[in-house]
Amino acid sequence: MPIDLSTLNIIFGIFVFLFGISIGSFLNVVAYRLPLNISIVSPRSFCPNCKNTVPNFALIPVLGYILTHSKCNKCNYKIPITYPLVELLTGILTLIIFFRFLTPTNVLEALPSFITNETFQFGKFHYNNFVPFFVSLWLLYTGIPLSIIDLKYRILPNKIIYPGIIIGFIISCLNHNLGWSGSLIGIFTGAGGLFFIAKTYELLRKRQGIGMGDVKYLGFIGAVLGWKGVIFTLFYASILGAIVGIIWGISSRKGLSTAIPFGPFLATAALAISTYGDEILSIIFKF
Repeated sequence: MPIDLSTLNIIFGIFVFLFGISIGSFLNVVAYRLPLNISIVSPRSFCPNCKNTVPNFALIPVLGYILTHSKCNKCNYKIPITYPLVELLTGILTLIIFFRFLTPTNVLEALPSFITNETFQFGKFHYNNFVPFFVSLWLLYTGIPLSIIDLKYRILPNKIIYPGIIIGFIISCLNHNLGWSGSLIGIFTGAGGLFFIAKTYELLRKRQGIGMGDVKYLGFIGAVLGWKGVIFTLFYASILGAIVGIIWGISSRKGLSTAIPFGPFLATAALAISTYGDEILSIIFKF
């Protein structure tokens, strides 16, 4: 008996969401361990306070936080709510990205091409659906740990940025709308353009305004979105940063000169452009 489309959507939706929250759990590990120079592979997950190994049931994404009553079973250390929130956010955004670019039918129809080597069928599906899907997914899965680390430590680690550029370049080489040349132009436009802005600001204001991590991160974004994506990402990130900066400066009573990390705004803008770029542009140009 064939499965109807709505049932298929539900089945795929559940699977994709579970996959997303599992990735979110891993991204929490990356965001915690990377700045502390701890391997993301071993040792097993442990309590940040007492260093005891976390029991298996506590590692279940989202549910583990509820089962442990948000506390370490050894020292009663209060587990930050950011952990399940990151897992939920990753799951929800993965689900949105999947249904933005793919459908269960597309995926099922493409499976024979992997088995029979029907390259034309695979190529058509790959370029039109898979590439933008993987671009958005790559920006999401790198943007979340980068944002968390930037908010906490005010750094954007090269251990994420450099692999991000390399893998982003490889993905772009498979994209006939961008290609390797467009990716390289995007890298140099992003990193070079923001470096110029940073040095100009530093020269005029006699203080640093943009970190080199942001410069390299925009180069990474350029690797997957090209030079046009870089321009719009920087534009939207600047607007978001300005709005949040004003609100934060007023609410904290520290003034409008309060420095805030720029990485999360770059990550948010890049993901929005890669996933809903056409819709965003159409809304803007209506005004």
